[in-house]
Amino acid sequence: DMIIDGIQVLVLKKLHIIELETLSKKYNLDFDDAYQYLIAEKNDLQIISFDRHFDKTEKKRKKPADVV
Repeated sequence: DMIIDGIQVLVLKKLHIIELETLSKKYNLDFDDAYQYLIAEKNDLQIISFDRHFDKTEKKRKKPADVV
């Protein structure tokens, strides 16, 4: 994790990396979507995205217009 001008960058721990393949298969996500999903899951965050791939996950997503 690092903080730059109030933005925090989150990373997965090595032990969580193996979960990416499971999530990718379960929800048919590519690597970067599975990574973002797992980061949100591990940090209790809401996904805000234009990407419809998250709609089929348990966390779902909010559209950027929903939070403005």
